[in-house]
Amino acid sequence: MDTATVSSKYQVVIPRQARDALGIKAGDKVIFDYRDGVVVMLARPEDFASFMRGLGAEAWEGIDPRAYLRSVREPWTK
Repeated sequence: MDTATVSSKYQVVIPRQARDALGIKAGDKVIFDYRDGVVVMLARPEDFASFMRGLGAEAWEGIDPRAYLRSVREPWTK
């Protein structure tokens, strides 16, 4: 586990192992995600739409999305 010190400007140096693991270099963008009190840093993908595709797919397991949408929209037509 690596550590870093927060500067007076709230900056930190990303340790080499983390940079290598993420494949990031100077000038690259990163994403911060906050999960249950933990900050997760990810390398920003070139194609964000492709990166996000399928996110939350587990929420639809066992559910037919088209049938669900029909059931939600049905009251609108009445």
